[in-house]
Amino acid sequence: MRNRFYVWLLFISAAVFVLYAVFAAYREATPEWKKYQLTFKEFLVKNAQDAETRDKARALTVEIQQIYLGALGVVDRCTSCHIGVEIPFMARAAEPLARHSGEYLKNHPPDRFGCTVCHYGQGRATNKKEAHGLGHDTHWDYPIIPLEYIQSSCATCHDLEMLRERGGGKLVKGEKLFRDKGCKGCHKLDNVGGVLGKALDGVGSQSIAYFPMTSPIAMPSVKGEKTVYSWMKQHFDDPRNLVLGSEMKSDFTDQESDLLTTYVLSLRSGEMPKKYRRIKETPGAGGAREDGETLFRMYCIACHTTGNESVNDEVFKRTIPAIMNPAFLKAASNTYLKKVIEEGRAGTQMTAWKTAAAGLTDREVDTLVAYITKRRPGERPEPFRSAGYKGDAAHGRELYKIRCISCHGARGQGGVGLNLRNPVVQKEAEPDFLAITIRDGRAGTHMAAFGKKGVGLSDQDIADIVTYVRTLSKEKQPQ
Repeated sequence: MRNRFYVWLLFISAAVFVLYAVFAAYREATPEWKKYQLTFKEFLVKNAQDAETRDKARALTVEIQQIYLGALGVVDRCTSCHIGVEIPFMARAAEPLARHSGEYLKNHPPDRFGCTVCHYGQGRATNKKEAHGLGHDTHWDYPIIPLEYIQSSCATCHDLEMLRERGGGKLVKGEKLFRDKGCKGCHKLDNVGGVLGKALDGVGSQSIAYFPMTSPIAMPSVKGEKTVYSWMKQHFDDPRNLVLGSEMKSDFTDQESDLLTTYVLSLRSGEMPKKYRRIKETPGAGGAREDGETLFRMYCIACHTTGNESVNDEVFKRTIPAIMNPAFLKAASNTYLKKVIEEGRAGTQMTAWKTAAAGLTDREVDTLVAYITKRRPGERPEPFRSAGYKGDAAHGRELYKIRCISCHGARGQGGVGLNLRNPVVQKEAEPDFLAITIRDGRAGTHMAAFGKKGVGLSDQDIADIVTYVRTLSKEKQPQ
């Protein structure tokens, strides 16, 4: 009985082996690329205009096509399937035999550029699944780029000015949108920008392992194909849907998300060999002299919007001040504004923008200050002359608890109102500036006028509050 079992086991094993061998042999004899080349050859024979052309078509060798580019370290076999990419009359053929769209190959012949340098994918593969690198079981870091984002490859060799007129319009629009939406207010690029988000240098070259495709428990994951391209687009659509606790703002239309995805994917690390590059300059990437409005858009607008009204930000859970508010500008000096921009505000999302931190030059900070103050009212506020008062910190503390705590917090840590413990406020805000702000308030913000024309505090009361406020940094921060 036992011998019969082993005989059957041996028989079944042998049958499985034979079937597998036959299947493997069949796959080797009829590879995917071969089917396409035979179809291509048949098409040429059928549509030949004369006997000589027909004979040449019949003589075509069916074999793997390979392009080797030593300068790029690239081996591409893509044309084993996409064999008609350079043939004009294949324009209406079905994929993968169709001619390449547009006129791109006139200046980018495959024998010089290959395919994967622009399209990504696995160049050595000889079947669609592995060549395109799609699917959870392909394990390929750089799958083929969807056509809607293919312009992201253009910036590897070309500057944006050239692309503006030569087929890179989507990439150019994405770069402009990146600047106009203030993305550099949170993200560094070329060592310039905010620090709230991750630096974006080389993000377009990050492998798929860098991006979390599945979010934490009870959070959705990337929909559809789990690729970098899908992650990037869906992250622009809804950042907190993929990154728990993200402070990134998202008010983009679907088209804007596509444009931004195209641009951010173009931020690749490494350089192409010199003979491939046609880069003259990169607008906005250092060296270019920017005006105040451009700088404000790049670095400030994401948080401060127009700067004319304070914003109760739901993402940051704090009030963003109206830095172009007339009442504020009447009292704030250029020196104070410059110091705030350079040093930032500790404990808030306000980045320090000096060269050693976010990378702005002294000239750029001065340009920003000039732009912010361009509508400063001509009349100055009535002087307060703090030096004429001896402030009582104890009395100021009692008044603070009654008048200020609801907005500025129990120890000045901020809330609806600003963080008064901030080092720049403590060290750089002059007593008169603080006193005038308390006395006159700020129209268009939550800050009421607490002086005689407002709530009714006396000048001595205001001097007492200022004296107490300037001691806040010494008090223990509440937990």
